[in-house]
Amino acid sequence: MVADLPEPAQRFFLHAIAPGTPLAGAVELDMTGFLALVPDDEPLSLEARQILAPPHGFIWLAVAGGGLARIRGFDRYSDGTGEMRWELFGFVPVVRTEGEGVTRSAAGRLGMEAVMVPATLIPGSPYAPEGLRWEGVDENRARFYFPVDSEVVEAVLQVDPEGRPLRVEALRWAEDAEEGRTAGYDLFAVEMAGDFSAGGYTLPAAMEAGWRLGAEDEFRFFLAELDRALFH
Repeated sequence: MVADLPEPAQRFFLHAIAPGTPLAGAVELDMTGFLALVPDDEPLSLEARQILAPPHGFIWLAVAGGGLARIRGFDRYSDGTGEMRWELFGFVPVVRTEGEGVTRSAAGRLGMEAVMVPATLIPGSPYAPEGLRWEGVDENRARFYFPVDSEVVEAVLQVDPEGRPLRVEALRWAEDAEEGRTAGYDLFAVEMAGDFSAGGYTLPAAMEAGWRLGAEDEFRFFLAELDRALFH
């Protein structure tokens, strides 16, 4: 199924899926780490669970911080719409937003996170979206085009010589969350390291994500390690 793909993509799939493993179109992930709400702020501790089923949707449920700074909420994409809803103490609204921009951003996230459900990135897989395609970039990078409803996520995946994913990046819609910036497409990237094996799949064990990673003005706001992965 992957023999005709660019060589870096072949390495990724052969590293991610053990021979004989049934293909799966969804995964439940538990993770712990840190989350920064705005640049230069002290990051908050994080516990989260995500149900991820590209290209159909995801829901990411999390608790960040503790004591007087405890925030609970979710990000989601489903039925072609995105939403963010976060509350302090479970009832004081911090973020409640939806609309076209939030939907675009959530669709971009969903397309990039297909890396965590490898079978959804194999053309011809029953879980891959129609129109999915790959093209080579260089010996360690390949680009994939992943349709999510009306959004086509164009992402570049970088792997090491064994096929272990190191970075995925794409232009993703940003809803002017950072001071001095306006809404529009901006570079978003996830850096990955290590191996976490479960159910015949090998995923990155640790992830860091943010806007413009590697640039002088990067906003690196998410850091997490996987604690559990259950494929469906």
